[in-house]
Amino acid sequence: MMYAIRHKRSKKFVYGTDKRYPGFRQRTSDSTALLFESYFTAHFEFKERKVSKKLYEIVPVELVVKGEEREHES
Repeated sequence: MMYAIRHKRSKKFVYGTDKRYPGFRQRTSDSTALLFESYFTAHFEFKERKVSKKLYEIVPVELVVKGEEREHES
């Protein structure tokens, strides 16, 4: 299982952090996400990127390769 950081209200995933400003700003997207191999790694990055606990959450995600998607349905 893999993990990602997601905005609670918009449901968009964090794909980067803009550190140019005080109080880091999270970059979010519907189609791109940073993936972490364990909850521990996701939690560590959550703290390193100074992500707001009020606005964001760590969620389990599943990565599916599009070409193999049809093979599993058969």
